[in-house]
Amino acid sequence: MRRMRTPLISLILVYFFSILAMISVPGMDDAGIPFHMSFLDAAYFMAILQTTIGFGEIPYSFTAEQRMLVYLLLLPNVVAWLYSIGTLLGLVLDKQFQAAFRRNRFSQQVKALKAPFYIVCGFGNTGSMTVSGLLARGIRAVVIEADDNVVHLMSLEEEYAQVPALVGASGDRLMLELAGLHHENCQGVIATTNNDHVNLTIAITVKLLRPELAVLARSENQRVCDNMASFETDSIINPYRIFAERLSLALNSPIKYLVQDWLISVPGSELREVIKPPMGPWVVCGVGRFGALMVEQLEECGLPVTVIDVHPDRLPAYQNAVLGRGTEAHTLIEAGIADAEGIIAATGDDIDNLSIIMTARHLNPNLFFILRQERRQHNALFDSSGADLVARRSLIVARRILSVVSTPLLQSFVQQLIRSDDSFAERVAAKLKNVLKNRAPNIWVFEIKGEIARNFRFVRAQTSGVTLDHIGRNSRSEENEVLPCVCLTLERGAQRIFLPGPETELQIHDRLLFAGRAHARRQMFWTLMDSHSLMGNISGKHLPRGALWRRLSKRKTSLK
Repeated sequence: MRRMRTPLISLILVYFFSILAMISVPGMDDAGIPFHMSFLDAAYFMAILQTTIGFGEIPYSFTAEQRMLVYLLLLPNVVAWLYSIGTLLGLVLDKQFQAAFRRNRFSQQVKALKAPFYIVCGFGNTGSMTVSGLLARGIRAVVIEADDNVVHLMSLEEEYAQVPALVGASGDRLMLELAGLHHENCQGVIATTNNDHVNLTIAITVKLLRPELAVLARSENQRVCDNMASFETDSIINPYRIFAERLSLALNSPIKYLVQDWLISVPGSELREVIKPPMGPWVVCGVGRFGALMVEQLEECGLPVTVIDVHPDRLPAYQNAVLGRGTEAHTLIEAGIADAEGIIAATGDDIDNLSIIMTARHLNPNLFFILRQERRQHNALFDSSGADLVARRSLIVARRILSVVSTPLLQSFVQQLIRSDDSFAERVAAKLKNVLKNRAPNIWVFEIKGEIARNFRFVRAQTSGVTLDHIGRNSRSEENEVLPCVCLTLERGAQRIFLPGPETELQIHDRLLFAGRAHARRQMFWTLMDSHSLMGNISGKHLPRGALWRRLSKRKTSLK
């Protein structure tokens, strides 16, 4: 606006003095009587003169003196008008002005948010999957992304049309504050950029300015992970370590791995069968951050490992090592691929990893194949590769973030699953398989509070109590059938009950974690929100609705 000050003032002054001049010079009406133009007529005539529209002389034909005056005023008025319009267009097209305009609009969008939201820093593969997951769960998001092109493409997609997004450095304190760091509805900050140092900066900034907020940060560097842990970052997500730990779980307890995989899979996708990685020799191609963790887990399980790497300085750390990429047949043969039982393509290049798998399959088709994938656009290629396991970095991070944000009880259940013996995992697997019909479950949490708690109080006053079995039945069904879901956890204060039985009595403020089919959640919500349906489940029969019908029903029962 400061840049518009001079042209606007020039335009106003020229316009004003031109009006005064037109008023001061007398003209002639149709009867030949001298007259002076009114202010409105003069202002109107100068407006059509400045804009070069030129409707004609008003209100009467001009005299020679008036036409001479118009001739003198023509050039300064048109120049002033063009100067102002040109400056305005230049300002609108100026990148700094556009950035300021977008920033102001972004700030207004954030201030207008009335629902809880998370600030997502970085909108690459991981960030986009995270935002999509949040929106699917009814959680709002605000995005900060350094790449202008990414934000522009984001605005063109209908899914993200209502998501406030700003171009800027995610680690900048001002950007975080502009994104609503101090907003009362801000629930936390999710750092998903590809730069570990930026993620560390975000975590430090948030913990200093608003330590009560949740911070979920991605990091693939153990030193950075340890740094984040030192100032109590709420969730530190290292996708490579997560995958390595899951491989170790699959090696030591395939049933635990299977149940965990079911619970974190995309709802509705086909359930995976039991995976049993071989307990024989392995070949690992590429021992960077990911490959080194995989070797570490395999050796902890007591398995012999031969590594292949193109960097000579990495090889001395391993007992059995071969210099090369692993894409060549002779390198794999030298590494003992013929006698190996499993191979991990762990390089940072997706095409190299696919090439390794194809070459290894030609040499030994009985191998167990594990692939590392970096780029989301290669999904179709990796799906067609026939690999037994694929480490998709972005998917691993997004899944962990979404589980922590939307269903924190799931993490405690998974930890209990890993700590327990195989019999517990077998019980969970049997219960889930019985209700899921070979499709990955939806995960949801119900807390007995608010309207649900009021219904509970009303029902408990009329009956002996409410159990898990009562809310787990279809109140709309004539047979009162059991809903296809499993209660995984009941949290009551500091107490957690895993796999509670149907006879477990529920109390106000209990939190319940369920896994099951989508329609079971909808039906359960209906039952919890409708005291009449809940009482029908307890009695085992459909009760009449309305005071009159209930009175008639009671009278009929008493007559019998």
